[in-house]
Amino acid sequence: MSPESCKAASDEERLLLKKISDLVRRSEKEYSVLYSSFLTPAEQCLISDETEFSGIVGFDGGYEDAERRMCRVCTDEFQRDEGAPLVLLCCEMSDRNADISHRDVLGSLMGLGIRREMIGDIMADGRTARFFCSKSVSEFIMQSLERIGKYKAVITIGDVSSLPPPKTEKRTINVSALRLDCICAEGFGLSRTKAQELIRKSLVSINWRTELSPSRVVSEGEKISARGRGKLIVGSVSGTSRKGRIFLEIYNYI
Repeated sequence: MSPESCKAASDEERLLLKKISDLVRRSEKEYSVLYSSFLTPAEQCLISDETEFSGIVGFDGGYEDAERRMCRVCTDEFQRDEGAPLVLLCCEMSDRNADISHRDVLGSLMGLGIRREMIGDIMADGRTARFFCSKSVSEFIMQSLERIGKYKAVITIGDVSSLPPPKTEKRTINVSALRLDCICAEGFGLSRTKAQELIRKSLVSINWRTELSPSRVVSEGEKISARGRGKLIVGSVSGTSRKGRIFLEIYNYI
C-alpha cells in the first residue's frame, strides 16, 4: 500500500488494503488464485483504486449484478483457480402467506453468529429468499437455520442459473438538467433541497462511489443509490419539452 493511501485511508480502510496485500503475497507464494470474504461496493472501489493491485484483482459475487462480492486475487494467469468459494442457498417458508424481507433474513443469520462478511447478496420475495454465503459456513447454515423471522424455513442449495433478474420499474421523469440532484429528486420522490442534503451528507453514490457534488452530470447506464431511498439506473433521454426540460427514462429497483 502506498504512503499516499495510508495518509488518506481510515484505520478500517488501511486494514482492508493490508488484507488484500497479504492475499497478493500468499497468491504468489502458493501459486494459486485466492479470494477474500464478501466486500461492500465501497470497499471494492477502494481496492480497485489502489494502483498496487492493478491487473491483479477482480470481483465475484456469484452473479452478474451482485453488489456484495469477493475480491479475486490472481498474480499469474496460469495459477490454479477453483472458483469463488461461495454457495447460493434457497429458503422456502412453510407458511404460504409468509412475507419475509431482507432484514428478516439478515437478522436470522446474524442470530446464528454469522459475520456479515460471510454473507453476500440477499434476495427476499414473499415466502422465498435466496442469498450467497461463504462456502465455509454454508453447511452450518443449512443445519442450523430453522426459522427466518417467525416462519419455519427449509434450506436447500440453489442453482445460480435459476436466479430471477432484478425487478425494475421503468419510468419517465421530467428534469431541468441531467444533474445528480435533479435526478435524485424526481427518481426518489424528494424535493431538490432534500436531494442536495442527502448528497452532501455522503448518502448518495454513483456506481457505488460516494458522490458529494449535487451538480455532477449523470450519464446513461449509471446506477444511483440513495441510502434509505432506493436505487435506480439512468436510462436514455427520450425528448425535451417546449420549455427545454428533459424527459429521461429511469429504472427504479423494486
